[in-house]
Amino acid sequence: MGQPDLSKYVFADGKLRLKGSVFELREEKPSTFVGLEQTTEKFVAETKLTLFDAESGDEAGLCVFKSREGYIQCCLNNYQESRRLKVRLQLLSHRLLLVDRHVGMLSEVWLRVSSDGSKLKFCYSTDGKEFKRLEEVDLRLLKSDLVGGEDPALVGMYAFMGSTKYQAGYTFGDFDYFDFQENP
Repeated sequence: MGQPDLSKYVFADGKLRLKGSVFELREEKPSTFVGLEQTTEKFVAETKLTLFDAESGDEAGLCVFKSREGYIQCCLNNYQESRRLKVRLQLLSHRLLLVDRHVGMLSEVWLRVSSDGSKLKFCYSTDGKEFKRLEEVDLRLLKSDLVGGEDPALVGMYAFMGSTKYQAGYTFGDFDYFDFQENP
């Protein structure tokens, strides 16, 4: 997004390490996000995420991004020394928290987003085998005539640093893989 800071995208031990940006996706600043253009209405995207060095407010996860005014994030978030799975919708000037599930001190999680052409379904797993539903979101909320953006939506991974830790180093998420399948 914007002019990316390439030092925040690192391959380490066969994983993509995303170092959190202090800028959110809705801001007109470079945020840490890497995405694949959505070329079909039906898809499944999955990743395995490990969150490291997270302070309160730091997070990493998957995102379906249409524009700065319309995107949905599914993430592992550190909140006051405990971990939470969150699903958030940015819709115009509104930021809606759809799911906020406490998961203890979990630092490793599999995240999946799928689309059947009308809804986005967000799921998670703690073992990579059995996925549990977090939320479903109507795709009409990301239409260009509502949130702008003429380009196809991007589906990908992001990291955000909501703490002030950047003065001493970066929070980062290691993504073992990103599997994207069209028309599953």
